[in-house]
Amino acid sequence: MSENKLPEEMWIHVFGFLPLRDKLSVRLSCTFFKRLVDHWTLWKDSVVVLQKFESYKPHFWRTLRQRKTKSIVVQKAHAKALEHIVSLLPWMSSVTLVQCSDGSALVTLGALKHLERLVIRQCSCRSLTSSLLSLRQLTHLCLCEVQRASVSEISAATSQLVNLTSLHYHEDKNPLLKPALHGMLRRLPNLKHLSLKLGPNYGILPDDYFGRPGEFGLSSLELLKYGDPCLSPVAFNALPSLTKLTVHNKQWRINPVYCRITNWLQELHVLSELNISLGFPLQVYAKSIPRTVQRLSLMGVKADLEAVRIMAEQVPDLLHLHLDLCCHDNCGIIKEIPQIFPKLQVLKVRHQNVPESVFLQLQNLSRLQQLVILDAPQSHSPTFLDLTQKFHDQTNSRIHVLHSNSKDQTTCSCGFN
Repeated sequence: MSENKLPEEMWIHVFGFLPLRDKLSVRLSCTFFKRLVDHWTLWKDSVVVLQKFESYKPHFWRTLRQRKTKSIVVQKAHAKALEHIVSLLPWMSSVTLVQCSDGSALVTLGALKHLERLVIRQCSCRSLTSSLLSLRQLTHLCLCEVQRASVSEISAATSQLVNLTSLHYHEDKNPLLKPALHGMLRRLPNLKHLSLKLGPNYGILPDDYFGRPGEFGLSSLELLKYGDPCLSPVAFNALPSLTKLTVHNKQWRINPVYCRITNWLQELHVLSELNISLGFPLQVYAKSIPRTVQRLSLMGVKADLEAVRIMAEQVPDLLHLHLDLCCHDNCGIIKEIPQIFPKLQVLKVRHQNVPESVFLQLQNLSRLQQLVILDAPQSHSPTFLDLTQKFHDQTNSRIHVLHSNSKDQTTCSCGFN
């Protein structure tokens, strides 16, 4: 490096604008950049996935310590591996365990005094419930396809985690029926987000499955693998304070007689975020979407241009739109977006079968700050790079164009498989 090099703080600031692939390329260029790229401020939101524990060398762990890694995903963990990780990274705040069958492995997590988020997926640990009792500081807990633990055991243990603000229970083979659900909600005063996988074993749930109106203070609800008529048309009368609703339907539906979401939406007067995948065609419930919604996501929903227009009239203040529809006129919808959603700040759409001249009309969204292209190729395609550059040039870099991000591995995919 030259003696007239920039201050290290400035280099680190510049590296903060680079995507992961470019950071790693710069890191390989010289020892000076390697040290700077590994500065912990550049990796605050990074997630490390550990698969074959024995294959990692000492320098790998030194790098994680230098980056102060706080979030890890461990596959097929055993007690010895977790003990090593905990001793080297005692500041971890998020741990995801996948396919763990070593009952003593979970016990080691009790040493993580800063652990707030725990995700347990496809695990069969006999000591699950007793291990949870040593993690009373948790604010986020996700139990996905957990075996060898009964609903009553899980309910009793989870009820002790009084600091929980978010609970995901994704196990439809052992349904969380009304008595167990209400028992937990009464003991978790800080719980705001609830995510349930409502499979066929839930059957037809009672009208008051979510309690009496205002009984529980949930503000966010997620339903996975959902299929009508599991919940009653009046089930959401109990959730007047709901601001976020996510419904990942199990499949496409046609007969609107069985549609519940129309009834639900009419009772959600402060809803600000709505996410729906599959289910009924948009035209069935477009007029029922509350005008308070500012963030909207439709994935795999069947729709035509007229249904999208109706929806746009319902949500005049929409700021964030994720539009991944199943339709035959994607080009027509893209063409009209600047007129029918003029306040958009973030837009996620597909580019397929849309001429470049039409796609570039999205720059007419005067408030748009971020455009995410959902179907961009993994490699740096010249076509997409050219399209991105044109957006930057024609909007004076006002619009930040991104390609679709990879799946968050610290979550589960229950809603999509």
